[in-house]
Amino acid sequence: MIKRILWFVIGTAVGVYAVTRLKKRAQVLAPESLQQSAEKVASAIRHFGDEVRAGMAERETELRDALGIDTAAAHQNDSTQREDYR
Repeated sequence: MIKRILWFVIGTAVGVYAVTRLKKRAQVLAPESLQQSAEKVASAIRHFGDEVRAGMAERETELRDALGIDTAAAHQNDSTQREDYR
């Protein structure tokens, strides 16, 4: 009975020590990897937004040409267009 309790206490102590060491190691390593992942995601989102805006501008030019809309008249209404707040 005493041997079982002794081994239980030793096993518990080793388990607590191992978990504590792993948590400390994870805390040291996690911020860098999370920061890098966040930067990659933010960069991908910015790139996607730039591509969408470029595609929209290209399509708008195609539509204006197809409909015969004068671009000079469209620039007179610049106050109604949204600004890029990036």
